[in-house]
Amino acid sequence: NVDDDISCLSARNFKRPKLSDDTFDAERACQKVDFLEQNEEIPLCQYLPDGHHLFVNSEYLGLRAVHRDPWIFVVPNLLSQQECEQLMIKASLQMKSSAQDASRGAMHRNSSDCRIARQETLRLQSRYCELLNVPLENLEAVKVTRYDRGEFFRNHVDPIADTSNFENRVATLFVYLNTCEIGGETRFLSLPSLRKLEYRVGEKVCCLLDGEGDYPGVIDALHTDGTVDVSFDDGDVQLATPRSELRAYETLSIKPVQGMGVLFFPAFLPSSPMSRAFTKQLDRYLVHEGCPAVDQKFIHQQWVWPHRAQSHSEGRTTNGFFL
Repeated sequence: NVDDDISCLSARNFKRPKLSDDTFDAERACQKVDFLEQNEEIPLCQYLPDGHHLFVNSEYLGLRAVHRDPWIFVVPNLLSQQECEQLMIKASLQMKSSAQDASRGAMHRNSSDCRIARQETLRLQSRYCELLNVPLENLEAVKVTRYDRGEFFRNHVDPIADTSNFENRVATLFVYLNTCEIGGETRFLSLPSLRKLEYRVGEKVCCLLDGEGDYPGVIDALHTDGTVDVSFDDGDVQLATPRSELRAYETLSIKPVQGMGVLFFPAFLPSSPMSRAFTKQLDRYLVHEGCPAVDQKFIHQQWVWPHRAQSHSEGRTTNGFFL
């Protein structure tokens, strides 16, 4: 019984929204409309194969573009309330600290997460394959992450190190498993901008950091040789940076609404010359962060590879309930 499971897990930090189903669905619909109304609708007929990124099913029901070049999509109601709650239940049985897998430790990422055994999520993943235009073997095992109050994941990119054949995570699909009234937004930090830089101290810039993406910061100092010092928003510093590595940027924030999927393309296809231009084959415009949670937040991530997944192909057995 799903409700019994939820009651049993209350001590494990699983909290069901305290709303009737009708009230919750109505609020969820209003929040969805609010977000979509704030973002200009981009006609999907403009979305065409570019030879560099994975091309997904533009006719998938509910798919909507909220940014182009790079493309970012949302899919309201990709998962039902019951599917979201079941994923939260499953993951709550096997959570571990995300900082164990984070090279920069708990100061950069302090959530908890769980990978779920593939056989328990085959129906969900088959649905994702219809959206993503890839076979099931290209998907990593489903991941669920929990952010308690004050927890976060600072600016990062999704491609990983030490892969082969210039392959990496060519798509990220994540789904919010609960609605957060306050906090917990996903914020894209390095989107292109038409604004021209003035190259002055204190100016906000994006800067290529160690070949691993454009991270936001401010100019700290200007040097006579034309280079600048940059202090990044997460505390890092890069000295004597060539101006060619700086650019203006825009941001995009998405609030967690239960069941809404967000889709973007963090790495280039191995067939693209761009996959050899940057570390980890990454698209430098897709640095993002999980903002600090105020309400407890659950999010489910699904990473996609151009061929068979090279990482995290298996997960943990949870409650045996199949989705």
